[in-house]
Formats: sequence, C-alpha cells, structure tokens
Amino acid sequence: MRINGLSVGMCALYIAVGAIVGGLVSVLIRNVDALAGLAPYLTSETPVFSIAPFTLDLFVFQITLGLAFTPNLMAGIGMVLGFLAFRKF
Repeated sequence: MRINGLSVGMCALYIAVGAIVGGLVSVLIRNVDALAGLAPYLTSETPVFSIAPFTLDLFVFQITLGLAFTPNLMAGIGMVLGFLAFRKF
C-alpha cells in the first residue's frame, strides 16, 4: 500500500526505529548529571496497554506470550523524528 508514492511499511519501520532510538537515548539520559532536573520528565514511562503473559502448552513445547506498550517522552519524540525523516527521504 502506498500513500503519496511512499510505502506504509517503510513509514512504520521509520517510526519503530525512531521509538527504539528514543528509548535508548532515554536510558542514556538517566545517568547524565547535567540533565538531572529534566531527566525524570523525559524518561518516565507511561503504561498505555498491557497484555499479561500467558503460556500455551502444546505438549511438545510451551510458548509464553505477552505484550506491553509503555512509551516515554523520548520515545515519542523519536517516533515524531522518525516520521519526519520518512517524509524527508
């Protein structure tokens, strides 16, 4: 599927990479003394949704699945920057 000649899958990839990079930056910011006053606002996580882990026993093997989406402000900024990078390139 394409929007204005651009692939939706590539857009999702840019946004996902932006979220991951933003999350990594937030982990690095937590230990910077110069940003001690600002870091709690940038790195506090907000749970959006969570699916508790469950185990599926298939007698040959077991699978445990679960999902949680707890972004922080830096991950949100990374998603926006990822979208802007997608639009630019």
